[in-house]
Amino acid sequence: MNKRILIIFYSQTGQLKQIVENFAQPFEAALNEVEYLLIEPEKPFPFPWDNDRFFNAMPECVTDKPIKIKPLSTRHTKYDLIVFAWQPWFLSPSLPAISAMHSEVISKLIENTPVITIGGVRNMWIEGQERVRQWLNKNKALHVGNLILNDKAPNLISAVTVQYWMLTGKKDKMWGIFPKPGISEKDISSAKDFGFIACQSLENDTLGELQKKWLTMGAVHVNTTLMFIESRAIMLFRIWAGIILKKKNRELWINIFRYYLLFALFIISPIVVVLFTFIIRPLLYKKLAKRKIYAEGVNLPG
Repeated sequence: MNKRILIIFYSQTGQLKQIVENFAQPFEAALNEVEYLLIEPEKPFPFPWDNDRFFNAMPECVTDKPIKIKPLSTRHTKYDLIVFAWQPWFLSPSLPAISAMHSEVISKLIENTPVITIGGVRNMWIEGQERVRQWLNKNKALHVGNLILNDKAPNLISAVTVQYWMLTGKKDKMWGIFPKPGISEKDISSAKDFGFIACQSLENDTLGELQKKWLTMGAVHVNTTLMFIESRAIMLFRIWAGIILKKKNRELWINIFRYYLLFALFIISPIVVVLFTFIIRPLLYKKLAKRKIYAEGVNLPG
């Protein structure tokens, strides 16, 4: 019997759209019914971004404030599998993803239903994924798989190249010397391989074993250094978001945050990396190892 699969996503650049379409190919080849539910903001986000609009998204992202999206409707009220694809903005789910997570339509659909999450990310995604996992848990979804496809360039280099891409719309080699920004075409194409295993698991009723299979294929890679930096950075982002949301002269404070972020990224984070490598990691080895295992999985802590 053919299965019903619903894929929920938002794609500003088209990258996540490519990923979910590749992921869905094996399901479609097996003659399953695949339905796409596109999240569309009432006020579309531009691509390329402009600096003001980009940084203005930070406070609402970090504090989980949804935006208005176009009405959502689906062919069915029950699916055999739901895929929720998302991207992080400011160490949080993007505003369209947040808005989908606040949707009653989607929350009802995921209840008691197997859900796969797919993240198309730069490199820091753990805090955002945790919010997605908490949402799934709150709505009694059955989280069976998590796939994270990321930019493989070093942290500071990818920070430069992704801004170049976001602000120019060009996914080429900046100045002809930097690597191409975003997720590589090879990794985007690999979503089809993960989709094939997921399709087999759905057909064989073995979705409970999916994440274990995926991990052997490299579905999730946790960099403990970036995990540590991210866990500290999100706390600072929350402080900044709280300050900005209380200020009448928001634009001034957004600009101050912008320069702080550049300072933190290129001056503070390299120092933190050195301290983490030689002092913090040896002291917190067991705690970090436990956190890494949790981040690679799909089950919430008991």
